Amino acid sequence: MKLFRTAVCFLIVYFFVFLGAAFAEESRQVIFVVCDKLELGDVTSQEFSYIHRFFREGATALLNTTTAGRSRTRSHAVAAISSGSKATGTSKEPLVFGVEEEYQEQCAAAVFEGRTGVHPSPGNVVVLDLALLQHLQEKAGVKAIPGLLGEALHEKGLKTAVLGNADLPGSYYRAPAVIAMDCQGIIDQGEVSVALLQVDSSGRLGYRTNYEKLKGKFLEVAATSDFVVIDLGDLARLDRQKTYLADQVYFQEKRRILREIDGFLGWLLEHVNLRKSWILLASLSPTTESISQKRYFTLLALLGEGVEEGLLVTPTTRRPGLITLYDIAPSILNYLGTDIPEEMTGRPWVVQPFEDPLGFIEKVEAKAAFTSQNRSSVIKGYVVLHLLVLASLLWFLWFDIKKKGFFYPLLLGLMAVPLAFLLMATFPPTRLWVYLLSSLVVVAGLVWLATLFARNKDLDPLLILCLATVVVIVGDTLLGNPLQKFSILSYDAMIGARFYGIGNEYMGILLGATLMGASIFAQRLSNSSLARFIAGIVFFFVITVLAAPQWGSNFGGTIAASVSFIYTFFRLARVRFSKKRLFLFSLSVLILAVGLLFWDYSRPPELRSHFGQLIAAVRATGWATLSDVISRKVEMNLYLIRYTIWTKAFLGTLVALALLFYKPVGILHRVVSNFPAVAVGLEGSIIAAFVALLVNDSGIVAAATTSIFPAITLFFLVLREQRSALS
Repeated sequence: MKLFRTAVCFLIVYFFVFLGAAFAEESRQVIFVVCDKLELGDVTSQEFSYIHRFFREGATALLNTTTAGRSRTRSHAVAAISSGSKATGTSKEPLVFGVEEEYQEQCAAAVFEGRTGVHPSPGNVVVLDLALLQHLQEKAGVKAIPGLLGEALHEKGLKTAVLGNADLPGSYYRAPAVIAMDCQGIIDQGEVSVALLQVDSSGRLGYRTNYEKLKGKFLEVAATSDFVVIDLGDLARLDRQKTYLADQVYFQEKRRILREIDGFLGWLLEHVNLRKSWILLASLSPTTESISQKRYFTLLALLGEGVEEGLLVTPTTRRPGLITLYDIAPSILNYLGTDIPEEMTGRPWVVQPFEDPLGFIEKVEAKAAFTSQNRSSVIKGYVVLHLLVLASLLWFLWFDIKKKGFFYPLLLGLMAVPLAFLLMATFPPTRLWVYLLSSLVVVAGLVWLATLFARNKDLDPLLILCLATVVVIVGDTLLGNPLQKFSILSYDAMIGARFYGIGNEYMGILLGATLMGASIFAQRLSNSSLARFIAGIVFFFVITVLAAPQWGSNFGGTIAASVSFIYTFFRLARVRFSKKRLFLFSLSVLILAVGLLFWDYSRPPELRSHFGQLIAAVRATGWATLSDVISRKVEMNLYLIRYTIWTKAFLGTLVALALLFYKPVGILHRVVSNFPAVAVGLEGSIIAAFVALLVNDSGIVAAATTSIFPAITLFFLVLREQRSALS
């Protein structure tokens, strides 16, 4: 009996000690160091060796700071990270306290319980503004759940902690604590009070971080926490105080702060087991100066288990070295072995090995910044030029027809501009005037080549430019959009409305160029069966490229292309549209749209595009999500219709086309009679423009760019007809 009891005791000791130790060895830890206002110039300097090490030896990425909020502040950023989705934060930084602290002469624990109905435990850190954060998501019409990251960790039995702040005397700046809170607004332990600060005797910051106290507190909480957020707040304090400091003093103080941060990171690397841990170093919001320069990216670097030198990449952006705020939470959960809630729209990152990742993200940031800074003015210039050429051409057609000859190269030049802007993406960023001059040279070269290789001077220059534009856009899309990602006419990665695929600007260009190119080609071959067969293949291929989630990933463009291409193909084939055929036509487009959505949804989450993720979100949170998305898209379209320059481009083009019906008398009838296949393409383009207007969230942009190629084609042919009439 004694032997039996001894054996049982031995087994108990074995399970609780030896196996417990084994499980402890397997546990992982994430340390999230928030170093807000850290900039590219800071991390490239080898003076700060440990900061430099994170970005030179670890996995790194630019961080897109777009949220559901209207500004790029820490408050909005932490709300997005905490929820793993686009979220909005409080206008001021949320109130965060340890339960033993006082707020407005009341115990923070009592204030928190009074606001939330939740009784915190001793040692907790609480977010007093939890209810406000939740109400703000409802007001913004988003389904983000603040605290979802911490909630998922708590459901797994993992512990959270937060240390540090960016307080100024009399003001609380403790937003990073929101990252670690759960859905009740609670962080298990930590210290966010002035206990980790010291008075700044220089009078520049008010407070500065006491790194010795921070180190001691970190060792205390890290021993029992799985996820620790550390706010190194001195750079954020300095950015707020910048307007009160002379430039020399500012840069001197910044250098001193960076040396202290560098020393702390070196200490941290010595005291964290990188074989079983991750250390994230991130800046969550741009500096005031960066925002004024439209440089909205911040930085994130990662060292630790399984991490090698390279770039972070996620399915959200599909761009190595560029991630979003809401990719951080699912990546942390994935590493800690926790299920990722379906309500999170971000996706976990992977490390793509890459030599000199820091040099790569410097180049990406420079190109993206050039686009962000100059995109609006360049597009406005192009639209104004487009409208001026059309208006001038109408005037000369009506009053001075003999001086119309110089409009031929102008019209061809306008048609060549989208292709030129695409090709200019291969150039390094430069001064705007150099860019514009280079673009002009490229446009002139394209027009010269189109004219040089034209056998039929009436149609071939148009045909060559249309087909060249289609080939380059489609080819670029199949190669992963290396040109569209940095074209000044394409989407802006810093704004973050789209990161991959074909944006609405080039989607419209592609539709217009395809329809006009195919119809001009059919006209050149007298609308033969061979011409229609080739046009049909081109139509099918372009629809496929637009629709495929791994390529174009443009749902609205797919619908607009399907409707207009099928209509154009049947009209070229002289098929009449009966009610039955119209019904079958509409049904086929509907089946295509629904099938495309569910095909994308059926793929693994890491491969889905944004519309596959929409289906997943609807399944997770209900049909209200779809209603919210539609409502936001309608609001966006109405906003753009009121304020974007593309509205003037679209309406101006429509007015110019309408005036051609009035004068010169009979000119449109002659064009339609002499170029019937081209006329069909014009009809299809009008349909494409209006369908794109209806089914895209920025439909006015797509409608305007769709109308460019058909309008130029029509005016070009009108000029030719007038020349023939005069001769």
